[in-house]
Amino acid sequence: MSQLQQMLETHYAGVNAGDLDGALSVFDPDCETVTPDGATKGTAGFRAFGEAFKTAAPDNRLEAVRTFEAGDTIIVEGVYSGTHTGPLVGPGGTIPATGRAFSFPFCDVLRAREGKFVSHHIYWDNVTFLAQLGLAA
Repeated sequence: MSQLQQMLETHYAGVNAGDLDGALSVFDPDCETVTPDGATKGTAGFRAFGEAFKTAAPDNRLEAVRTFEAGDTIIVEGVYSGTHTGPLVGPGGTIPATGRAFSFPFCDVLRAREGKFVSHHIYWDNVTFLAQLGLAA
């Protein structure tokens, strides 16, 4: 198994166990994170993002379906799932718990330097996510 794959598995295992310290252990303190909801710099912003989803869906799971590597980059096609049982706080406000299950595809693009991820771009379709929560048609 490659170093990138090991780092990815450490991150996903941490998220799936609700262990954000473990999930973030493979990220550089100045890591750039870009999501459909905006960009953050540093692990503090990424931790807040992770905490928001952990609060909203304590049973949340990341599953890597396929991974691709090129040099210092690993790309993941995956599925994110869980049950929306808590408030989801984001840049647009707070979405109260709906009690609904969700499962949607995502793509992670992670770039590493010196054994840590320095860039993490996450792509997903918010319309599909919100529709599964009953908040969009």
